[in-house]
Amino acid sequence: MNISQSQSDNWRRSEPRISIDLGSASFLGSRENGQPSFAYLLRDVSSSGVGMIVPLNEAMTPIDVGETINFHLPFQLNEKFYNQGIVRWQQITPNGQMCGAHLEKRVPLRYPIYVAFQTGNIRFASEELGIASAKDLIEQILDDVLYLKKGIGIYFDHLAPYFTRHGRQKMKPGTGEDLVTRLRRQIQENIRTVNGLKDAATKRRAEQPFPSGADLESLRAAIALEFNLKVLTERFNASTVLPYIRSVGLLEHQLYTSFNTLVLLHLQTSGRQIIGSFGP
Repeated sequence: MNISQSQSDNWRRSEPRISIDLGSASFLGSRENGQPSFAYLLRDVSSSGVGMIVPLNEAMTPIDVGETINFHLPFQLNEKFYNQGIVRWQQITPNGQMCGAHLEKRVPLRYPIYVAFQTGNIRFASEELGIASAKDLIEQILDDVLYLKKGIGIYFDHLAPYFTRHGRQKMKPGTGEDLVTRLRRQIQENIRTVNGLKDAATKRRAEQPFPSGADLESLRAAIALEFNLKVLTERFNASTVLPYIRSVGLLEHQLYTSFNTLVLLHLQTSGRQIIGSFGP
């Protein structure tokens, strides 16, 4: 997605911003109000905020001013890391919804990768978490994704009786599958996809680095949650159900962090300038 200089100049700015050009690479963000996750393009940073573009999506309710969003990507400011912010302004354009968010929540660094506010550079800091190479980091991320997807399957098994007892059991045409059977099958298919990507990462040669754009699209589809947490929360408010729903939500957010880290690794192999990149 290309944005003209004149459009960029019209962004509402309360402080100087440093542009970030990552091409069309999109990350995954989430909304605290329970609306579905969204893709976004990182465009700039300032001394305390982040500018992004959310591609137009008819199925998505636009982001509101005052809304809290999670970028699932750590931003470094004064030796501290932040990944969540409150939207201060937004503007709908033909290219998408442009938003500016003020960062307010500190987080620990999960993977040795972050965006530095002082320069706008993506930085790898392998010495901070003891990861020696990009290959080691990729292996750890895919291990984490597999573990998290299996965890969602375990929590779903706890929730399944509530689907059966209270949910509307609709048969999928041509399969004879009820809702629980279909969701369980989808979870297992997504776990197999992640396993396949792990194998591909191990076997991929240097001239075909992992992850490719196709790898990322496969992973994006595999980490998507198979059932709607907002609907479940509204339908089932029993104290025995809500802890499982909250736990699934936490796993989902960790999956987004893992995915966004792989996007940055993809940018490195694609020739984008990243400071402190891992060696071979």
